[in-house]
Amino acid sequence: MHFTMIGCKLAIVRAREKAEKTLGAKFNVRAFHDAVLELGSAPLPVVTARIDRFIAEHGKGPSPDME
Repeated sequence: MHFTMIGCKLAIVRAREKAEKTLGAKFNVRAFHDAVLELGSAPLPVVTARIDRFIAEHGKGPSPDME
């Protein structure tokens, strides 16, 4: 596995941990995955900004009707 890929994976894992800790029982792993995956191939700063927005919006993903 390439070093950059490992770094990105670690950043996303840490961001998920942050979301879980911040949102507590409101954390929805499906909504989290949807929020990350909706971006497609995006630079890491864009992904982390999206996760921060996900947290600020109280864990609402791009498809709230599916949560």
